[in-house]
Amino acid sequence: MKKAVGLIENIFLKVAALFFLIFFICVILQVASRYIPGIRVLWAGEIATYAFIWMIFVGAAVMIREKGHFTVGLVIDNVKGLTLFLVQSLTHVLIVAFGIVMIVDGYGLTQQFWDWTLNNLPQIRQGYAWLAIPVGGAGMILFALANWWEDFMKYKAGDKGEAA
Repeated sequence: MKKAVGLIENIFLKVAALFFLIFFICVILQVASRYIPGIRVLWAGEIATYAFIWMIFVGAAVMIREKGHFTVGLVIDNVKGLTLFLVQSLTHVLIVAFGIVMIVDGYGLTQQFWDWTLNNLPQIRQGYAWLAIPVGGAGMILFALANWWEDFMKYKAGDKGEAA
């Protein structure tokens, strides 16, 4: 399981990096079109926005896996054993619940906006941008469950004093 989760994390990370590159290139094109005469790139702003959306949601899922998400260090650093495992478990449950909301609401938004198109690129559907929400939510759920399993295995193995 750890290998499969690692592969999915690697895919998510590469997708986030690809969308960052697209975002960066589009922003450069947008700036160039403002200051260099003769360059008109009307679609760069919209593509940059949607690339940024994908980068954020996919990257947020990767941060869940890397445990770079929001935690209260005061609590995590001062508890051990079963209390630590329970606090970590609560964090994972909250992340899974948030991921479920993202999937359900993101799916609804994707369906709602599927037939809408981009203003400057009418051949591209807006639904593709909204699809980032349920994809990111699914990744968050997968990575939170994988982290919970690793925390559980550490606790079960007797490594009860270290934050995972």
